[in-house]
Amino acid sequence: MRLINKDKLKAFFLISGGENNIITENFHPSIHHFTGLVQTCNIDTTVDKTVPDIAQSKSYNLIFIDLYNCTWGDEIPLAIQKIVHNARTVFFNAQKDKYDEKKLLLLGLEGIFYLNERLEIILRGITKLQQNERWFKRETMNSALNELLIKKHNSNLLSARPLQCPINLPSLTRRENTIIGLVSCGAKNQEIAEQLHISPNTVKTHLYSIFRKTSSRNRIELISWTQSYAASIN
Repeated sequence: MRLINKDKLKAFFLISGGENNIITENFHPSIHHFTGLVQTCNIDTTVDKTVPDIAQSKSYNLIFIDLYNCTWGDEIPLAIQKIVHNARTVFFNAQKDKYDEKKLLLLGLEGIFYLNERLEIILRGITKLQQNERWFKRETMNSALNELLIKKHNSNLLSARPLQCPINLPSLTRRENTIIGLVSCGAKNQEIAEQLHISPNTVKTHLYSIFRKTSSRNRIELISWTQSYAASIN
């Protein structure tokens, strides 16, 4: 099996419960199975039940986190998120249909292996990880890529279509002027929130204020008001 470099890879296993030894009988058989397979791939393993700190996690090529006995679902604990953001992290012994793969991928996870996964699947996944690739289902990768492309497209669309004539009504704040421009470009509340890095509820609050100040009852009337105002000052 080809490694990504000449040095032997190092992997850290965070195990849910049990002793700090992969040969102990306290571990579930699937843990023996998985760690044993990783070792056959010329990867040194360290096993512990304590979450490594950031400095420790960076000293390993891969961090494997056992999900067999974990009680958290899609809401990943902050301590685990920090590891994912700072080191190549993989989940194993995951229960099928319990986790949103796309959410984990977008969080930054490198891959996920499920409980009782077939031998050839695990070995294929480890090989991909050794080659600096991710290990997720093809449909998960495609879905995540499409979501990122749509967000990028919407962002480019909004930034490429600024309001030609800024509204400078004294009663409007700078943020309200910006939101009027985005509404005029057809942006929805969620898109405005992402563009301005604010919450959708904050966008709604600004829109209520804008509607009141411009005597508009909805977006259509606001856009009409904007066009009329722009024409009157040209």
